[in-house]
Amino acid sequence: MQKNKQKLGFFGPMKSFGSAETSFEKIKDGGFKATIVHDVMKGVKIDHLIWWFENIDKVTTFNGKGFDGHEIDSYKLWHPHDHIKVNWKKKKLNHEGKIMPGSKLAIKETFQGFLVNESVTVSQFDRDAFNFEMCFLGIKVAHLLHFYKEIEEGVIYKTEMLIKCNVPVIGKLLTWIACNFIATEKRIKAWMLHNIEESGESEKFIPQLFENHNTKK
Repeated sequence: MQKNKQKLGFFGPMKSFGSAETSFEKIKDGGFKATIVHDVMKGVKIDHLIWWFENIDKVTTFNGKGFDGHEIDSYKLWHPHDHIKVNWKKKKLNHEGKIMPGSKLAIKETFQGFLVNESVTVSQFDRDAFNFEMCFLGIKVAHLLHFYKEIEEGVIYKTEMLIKCNVPVIGKLLTWIACNFIATEKRIKAWMLHNIEESGESEKFIPQLFENHNTKK
């Protein structure tokens, strides 16, 4: 599906498109669905991923070997070519201080000429998944799901992007608008490569940031 040249990240070659199992389909009644089953995130644990998403907008001095480098946004380590900025716009916390559904994340990134600058709403955040919804005119038109399962080697990580509005009457119209002007087929396929690349970097720095954070406690 993608023939792009393999990129170099902060820690060496990034994952290629062929490293993951992918599918893209046009839904019969309108809409797009893209799924990615990533290569195993070796050495990563669910605790690492939960901590990472909670602290995705922080800074770090990690340089691949130690924590004596220049201070940069941690988000940049995930994808130095495409990531611009991310921040938690709104945090709904439970009694343990953990982020709950209803929290909002602002994401700014670019991939293959497409710019993303939007706010998403968390719909699930626990030990099974980190999911959020995208809205248009205040109505849900898409979701992005991240499922994870811990195994001996690391974490199995699956991503699903669905562009489809299910509200009565205007749902099909909003789906058509989204697929033809906002989340086009070309844009979704470009995002799939981006997602494979960033997810593949996870094993190279997230466990290290997690451990460094805990040693400072």
